[in-house]
Amino acid sequence: MNSQTVIKLVLTFVIYLVLQIVVLRNFVFFDVAFCFVYIACILLLPDEVDPIWVILISFLIGLLVDIFYNTAGVHASASVMIGYLRGYIIKFLFPTKGVENEITISLKDMGGERFVRYVAILTIIHHSMLFFVEAGGFQFFLITVLKIICSVIFTTFLIIILQYVRGN
Repeated sequence: MNSQTVIKLVLTFVIYLVLQIVVLRNFVFFDVAFCFVYIACILLLPDEVDPIWVILISFLIGLLVDIFYNTAGVHASASVMIGYLRGYIIKFLFPTKGVENEITISLKDMGGERFVRYVAILTIIHHSMLFFVEAGGFQFFLITVLKIICSVIFTTFLIIILQYVRGN
C-alpha cells in the first residue's frame, strides 16, 4: 500500500467515524433500526492488510465508538469479531482469489451482488454480537432478533449508498 492509499483510507475512516458519532448516533427508526456505518471502516480495508493489523484497527475503531457512545467495550468486541472473521469470509466468498489477483473491497470492483453479500454477512455477525452482548444474554431474544434484522438492513443499505456517493 502506498502513502496516497493510506491517506485516502484514513480520511475515509475519519469521515465514517464523524458521521457515526455526530449524525447517526441518534438516528434510530422505531427503536429497532440502528445504523452502525462505522463498520465500513473495517469492511473496506484493503485485502492485503495483515490480519493482525485488521484486528488492531477494528479494536481502535470500536473503542472510539465506545468512548463516544459510553458503551464499555460492546462496539470494540463486535468490531474485533468482524475484524477477525473478515479474512475467512473473503476466502469463503472468493475461493479462487490468488496472490496475483487481490480482491479490492468496493462496490465498483466487486459488483453489487458480491459486495452486498460480503457486507451483509459481516454486518449480521457484528450486529448479532453487539445486540446480544448489549442485552446481556438471550432473555430478550425476540426484540434482539428484531433489532438485528432491522439494523442489518439499515446499515447495509447506508453502506451501499455511501459507496455510490464515493464512486467506489
